[in-house]
Amino acid sequence: MRSVTGRSAPSSGNVPASTEKARLLDIEQKGSGLEDAEEINNDTTDLSKTQKPDKKYSFLAVVGIFTVFMLSGPMLIMSNKYILKDIDFSFPLTLSFMTLTFSSVSCWVYVKMNGIQMERSKTMTRSFYIRRIIPIGALSTGTVVFGMTSYLYLTVAFVQMLKAFTPVMTLLGLVIFRLENPTRKAIVCVLTICSGTAIAGYGELNFSIVGVMCMICAQMFEAMKLVFTQVVLQKNRFSLVETLYYVTPMSAACVFFFACILEFPRMGQDDLNKILSNTQPFMLSCVVAITTNVVNTFVVQNSNALILKLAVTARNALLVFFNAALMGETVTMLEACGYAVSLSGFMAYNYVKFQEKR
Repeated sequence: MRSVTGRSAPSSGNVPASTEKARLLDIEQKGSGLEDAEEINNDTTDLSKTQKPDKKYSFLAVVGIFTVFMLSGPMLIMSNKYILKDIDFSFPLTLSFMTLTFSSVSCWVYVKMNGIQMERSKTMTRSFYIRRIIPIGALSTGTVVFGMTSYLYLTVAFVQMLKAFTPVMTLLGLVIFRLENPTRKAIVCVLTICSGTAIAGYGELNFSIVGVMCMICAQMFEAMKLVFTQVVLQKNRFSLVETLYYVTPMSAACVFFFACILEFPRMGQDDLNKILSNTQPFMLSCVVAITTNVVNTFVVQNSNALILKLAVTARNALLVFFNAALMGETVTMLEACGYAVSLSGFMAYNYVKFQEKR
């Protein structure tokens, strides 16, 4: 597996177009499959991508880790949905602040108790933090704000369908910034995804333009965060612990800032009582959030890019089926057909990108 961060980030000077395109294809192939903003709290796993470690894992360990990977993301989505809709705690920023704070404190305690030395501490100057870490925290906030808000308006199944639209957003951003000239095959795949998404949206009984726009905005912020972190920070090779230690607190601070403006003023005693009387769901969400961050980063570091994206796509499809079959969410035949078309375009798009990389 080629490591995205195994190469130094190119300077902003005279970079050959072919080199820049190859690097961006590598970025997109490795990252755009993990933007589940269940993920919502998956704030900075892109920073921690390093070269593939030489350590070998047993078959049972690999199966166990892959199982946790397949289950943790959907569990986080379902727990957040339960809190936001079933408990009627309609404060997504506050919920995200709680999970990010839990992740930050857990990481800090882990580092201090084990006496871990931060190898990149000398790199973390004030200028570096302001110019590179804070923007990532702000972009993570955008992903959180819009991603979690979309669950207030849309079903879980339909949100997973919309995630197949991610390559369209990524490719559009690269074209706008003149970083890539898409091939005809890529354009056909993107048009297929667009068509399937449109059909699925037309067949959705609980369609909400507000929810769809929130989800699109979340994908845009996630794509910008992905490109920013890869282009700016890949040469620093942040480890998993360093990623959580330095970046998660800033993400929590950004979310807290917006929560103070948008949510805290309208939060009453009844809302606080919902937290106190439902401590188990809130704690579960916090634990699953940090588990998702850790296992996602591990899988990204130790897997093939194409296989990773296939696994994420399968995970989203299974979540659609789960909510339709067991959770009572309605998925019409037209919506299912549209999703099938989108998935076909999504898989073809990733295959085309994989071939271009080779």
